[in-house]
Amino acid sequence: MRHHNRMRLESFSRGLVIFSSALTTLIFVLILGLLIGGAVSRRPPKIGERTVLTFEPVGTLVDSYSRPSEYQGIPLGPPANEILLDEMIQALDAASLDERVLGAYFNLDSFWGGGAGAIGELAEAMLRFREGGKPLIVDADSYDTAAYRLAAAGSQVVVDRLGQVFPTGYGSWRTYLAEGLEKLGAEANLFRTGPSKSAGETYVRDSMSQEAQADSRRLLTDLWEDWLQGVAASRGVDENVLSEWINEYDRYLVEARGDGSASALKAGLVDAVETGGVTQSLLDETFGDSKGVDWQEYLRTVKSPSWKLPTVAVVKVSGALVYGPGSTGNAGSDDVVEALQAVADDPMVRALVLRIDSPGGDVRAGEAIRRSLEELRESQGLPVVASMGSLAASGGYWIALESDYILARRETITGSIGVFSLSLTFEKALREWLGMRIDGLGTTPWSGASHPGRSLDARMASLYESSVQDIDSMFRSLVAQKRGLDDEAVLAAAGGVPWSGKRALDLGLVDELGGLEAAREKAAELAGLSQWRTADYQGMEDQRAQMISRMFWGNIDASGSHQNSWNWISLLLGWWRK
Repeated sequence: MRHHNRMRLESFSRGLVIFSSALTTLIFVLILGLLIGGAVSRRPPKIGERTVLTFEPVGTLVDSYSRPSEYQGIPLGPPANEILLDEMIQALDAASLDERVLGAYFNLDSFWGGGAGAIGELAEAMLRFREGGKPLIVDADSYDTAAYRLAAAGSQVVVDRLGQVFPTGYGSWRTYLAEGLEKLGAEANLFRTGPSKSAGETYVRDSMSQEAQADSRRLLTDLWEDWLQGVAASRGVDENVLSEWINEYDRYLVEARGDGSASALKAGLVDAVETGGVTQSLLDETFGDSKGVDWQEYLRTVKSPSWKLPTVAVVKVSGALVYGPGSTGNAGSDDVVEALQAVADDPMVRALVLRIDSPGGDVRAGEAIRRSLEELRESQGLPVVASMGSLAASGGYWIALESDYILARRETITGSIGVFSLSLTFEKALREWLGMRIDGLGTTPWSGASHPGRSLDARMASLYESSVQDIDSMFRSLVAQKRGLDDEAVLAAAGGVPWSGKRALDLGLVDELGGLEAAREKAAELAGLSQWRTADYQGMEDQRAQMISRMFWGNIDASGSHQNSWNWISLLLGWWRK
């Protein structure tokens, strides 16, 4: 009887295993079918002889998509509204040489902006398109600083009658917490290598320090001058007149009796005011019986270079650096190192471009990525070119040092060569607000010394200070070694000071001013390539999260829909085998 029951139990268990296997296989086949069906059904549109490329960007301009919020690899919500800078530039540059494309139309009503470097890079691509002899019409309800930097590159700019052109410029505003922390009973201990390393001073001050004011004023002035020069040159207006109009906007608006569109029209900042059908009439007049095609759909028709060509790989580092796996808004060292390993494993890769848009972060993350780059250069002999986006400061610059050549935008914020560490303790807060006290003992002076419920003692503080000074010394040594600078030059560039790209060039921190495409060309040149293809590489965890998020929530990017579909299928197969 016992034997019979055991056999029934074993039979039931085998049946359960078979059922589970069949169910999971069915789910896998369904998902695989959806991916293949989606790749097949999204056939590129036919481009006629009279095509107008349409751009209606929704969201923020970025170098790479943010990692979606997830739990155990399952997305918790839809992907953020983001537009890939590189893809927009690819579409514009391809269309500028395409005889079937008459021109382009931009609507910026839902454009949310982006970093100054990214905006400037896209504006230059728009200007190249326009200077190639093709009309580029831009319209929006209103224009802020970012949107008008783009709009100025258009051949015709339209604003709504109820809108305005109101570039408010750049600013630096922080919340200073010292008084609030004191009232709370918290104690902040800041360790840094110089007063210009100002990120942590918000915890120990009630206002901006003189050093931070001087650094911010210099940096913001550089960015604003570049904005004014770019807009003035694109619109053909006098830079001083433009600056005066913005600074005195309240007076000009009163003169126009509150009509912002009329004020912009009179100043020569727009060419027409939308009162109903104006933009459409302008499009009809300029392009006639043409057909509009969305830029992402058009990009799917652009023929990719043969996969047999040698590859210039691109690895993107976007967001604050964190040690280990990445998360939403952060660049995880594990993910970047994994992407670099994928580059090393690909025999077709001949050069690497590291695209950086990061304010820095955990020094361990930066050093893990730098060491991986160093190993890649030594073992594979690959030339590495760093391309700085809107921001490549502190840890972002630390990573860039491990390259053969560094390019930055004029608007790039870089440098900030320095280190800081912050310790927050809550002994007073626990005692006064909750009546709680931390007490105990340890076998050494260090046992419990970093407990947040205990005030930081002098000996523990000396450890923090020594560590900060050691890492700063390592940072400066890397700058001197990798950039070939003497002590005096490093001293002038370091101290935690943030620099604009054009000042970084003068200081020897970068080699050239340029964008991502210029970095690709430089990498190919260093590798001795006359023909090549480019490909983006990312960590497996990044691909998995993005694949599932966009499979569930949609919004697959243009390149992902035609170039990476089979990569995603391979990824799914690899995940299944795990």
